[in-house]
Amino acid sequence: MAFYLIITLGFRFISAESLLPQPQNVEVVSYNMDAIVKWDAPLTSLTNLTYTAEYRMPSTAFFHTVCKATKEHRCDFGKLPSCHGNYQFRVRIELEGNTSSWEETPNFSLKKGTVIGPPNVTLVTKGGAIGAVEVNIQNPVLKISSLKEAYSKVQYNIRYWKKTDKKDVSEREMVTEQRVKLKPLEPNTRYCVQVQVYIPMPHNNTGQYSKAACVMSTQNKTTTDVERRLSEGLVVSLVTVAVAFPLLLLVPWIIYKGKRFLHPKVKLPEHLKQHLIDSHQYPYLASQITSPLQEKYDQISALCEENPYNVLTDCPEDNLYHVDSEVSVEMPKYYNGVAENANFDMPYKNI
Repeated sequence: MAFYLIITLGFRFISAESLLPQPQNVEVVSYNMDAIVKWDAPLTSLTNLTYTAEYRMPSTAFFHTVCKATKEHRCDFGKLPSCHGNYQFRVRIELEGNTSSWEETPNFSLKKGTVIGPPNVTLVTKGGAIGAVEVNIQNPVLKISSLKEAYSKVQYNIRYWKKTDKKDVSEREMVTEQRVKLKPLEPNTRYCVQVQVYIPMPHNNTGQYSKAACVMSTQNKTTTDVERRLSEGLVVSLVTVAVAFPLLLLVPWIIYKGKRFLHPKVKLPEHLKQHLIDSHQYPYLASQITSPLQEKYDQISALCEENPYNVLTDCPEDNLYHVDSEVSVEMPKYYNGVAENANFDMPYKNI
């Protein structure tokens, strides 16, 4: 009896599940790294059908339910855990406690399958050369992370044309800079520009083009801020060199003149040096004379009355009269006679 009951309940469960068809055309739509699963209702006369949608990453075995018992034919999964890796989504129908089998999607990669929206583009003409237009690109905002963090390489495709001639379109592809100058362009002409994000291999993802932005190209040739700074720096450098170079040449000359002033090479004559030494006004010059002056004199002998034949040899040297050795002095006979009869208290000078 129990065996019959189990078989009956199992048959009813299988028949109830088989009676509910699966959702049709289940697909994943991603824009700027979000994830929305859409589907169509099955061709059936059943009403009041509800749906449940779940997702999981292949690295995990468990599904996460996001939309449960919804009557809409779409489910917004919002911000997923990561932009890297693959995701699997599934949807089923529910009716009065009965469910259909799951309709699963293939593995979906956000980095490959998402649609990258258009970047924000601004055009600048101030400070450009004749006819130049500068394009400033701002990356679109993603649901997960940023464009530079999600992709290792980000490039841009730019197309531009004269507003009066839309057929003649010029392109610049695979640009890596976010500030791009378009030149040469015709001056005083209105140009329109569009930009799209391009992700190269292995993702090979091409984004949407931005709305056309138009601007009038420049008329007069002016310099950019970078060129102006370079020119100003060059002028300052030239002025600095022009001022510093003569000063560098004057420094050795000033040093040389200072040494010559402190240590002159011209020497004073000997008689002038002697005069300065005798006046004791310049003791420094006296110290420069290494050879002391030598006083030359001759010794004169005198006879005393008591002993006219004794020579006065014990007279103090300071009392002797000096005679220059270079002058020849002859004592006249008159002095010899006087000397024999005279009394000498001290030596006499020979003038």
